[in-house]
Amino acid sequence: MTDAMPPAAVPTSTAPTPTGTAPPGLTSTGTTPAPREYPQALRGPKHRWWRPLVGLGVTVAGLAVVTGALLLSVLAFVIAESMGAELPDPASDAFLVSPAGMLITNLGLALGIPLALLATWAQAGRAGLVSSVLGRVRWRLLLGGLGVALLLLVTLSVGTDILLTQLGFPAGGEDAGTGSSAGSSADETGLWPLTPASGWIALSIVILLTTPLQAAGEEYFFRGWLSQWIGSWLRWRWLAVAVPAVVTGLLFALAHGAQSPWLFADRLVFGLLASLLVWRTGGLEIAVAMHAANNLLAFGLAIAYDELAESLLITEVPPLDGAVSIAITILTGAVLLWWARRHDPDLVVTDPVLPEPMRSGPVAPAAMAPAYAAPGPVAPGPVTPSPVAPRQSAPGAAEDGPANGETT
Repeated sequence: MTDAMPPAAVPTSTAPTPTGTAPPGLTSTGTTPAPREYPQALRGPKHRWWRPLVGLGVTVAGLAVVTGALLLSVLAFVIAESMGAELPDPASDAFLVSPAGMLITNLGLALGIPLALLATWAQAGRAGLVSSVLGRVRWRLLLGGLGVALLLLVTLSVGTDILLTQLGFPAGGEDAGTGSSAGSSADETGLWPLTPASGWIALSIVILLTTPLQAAGEEYFFRGWLSQWIGSWLRWRWLAVAVPAVVTGLLFALAHGAQSPWLFADRLVFGLLASLLVWRTGGLEIAVAMHAANNLLAFGLAIAYDELAESLLITEVPPLDGAVSIAITILTGAVLLWWARRHDPDLVVTDPVLPEPMRSGPVAPAAMAPAYAAPGPVAPGPVTPSPVAPRQSAPGAAEDGPANGETT
């Protein structure tokens, strides 16, 4: 019979479990937050009832700064004119479609990106959550999606215009301008020859460099910060998906000003589809890609046929043009969603794993720590460890199992 030895204590880990790969709809347990999809990304560990108010305050302050800067620029323009300077009228259509006007317009709308990042940081402490559930831009999805969207939109738009013209139903009209199709000039005179206005090279460079930023600014504000801000107030998953999509889709369409029912429906469908893409891909990348490709094509065709002013100031489209544009948008969005889902994007927020709390005071190395504490008082002075005799079995007796440290 051998003396019984008390078992060594087994340390338990207190590290939180990562939540990025868990299925949505779970409830939090202990200190581990529940998995959250993109619309509820801001309902994280730091979420409190008052934090959405902080994000809203930062957004309002940012918009006030931008408005103040615009007023100061108008004041500087008035002062310069009163002193005899000859400047273009910034409210005129000619200035709007000039390279300087397009540059100012696109960069002004691109301010939605830093505004959304700042408001998200103020509310949740992680600015990158407005880009995707991973807290960063997934450039492979963004650039790949932009290429796929451009290929689809060019093929569908030009092909549709040619088909409708051959069938005797030319798209476009007197007030139609250019949307997702080639425009009225292309329908009346054919796709060739092109009739670009003077200065089209400078305009093309400005549009090529700044239109993606303009499209991203709108997506970061509407499908990004505003959708997540609304979702941060809602506890139920499906409400957090549906309500922001409808609200931001309506506001996005209304933000384009006066428009006919078909044009409003086209923009509303685009906004709803963009929200679906954001939700089902876990970030803004595919929505930004579709938006940027659509605007690049529309502005490019408008420059090619000298219809940029009509494209920017469009207020009405014929029913046929509206229906065709909606169909092209839906088909493009469906293909983009299929393409993005093949890359298996993350759909839930991955919260950073906090390190285990450090113990206070010096800790003895494992090799020097005693296996167990002897009962009773310990006499002062040096302690000489006594060797422990190896376990022995009676002759002929079967072993109970492998000895400590051995394997079978």
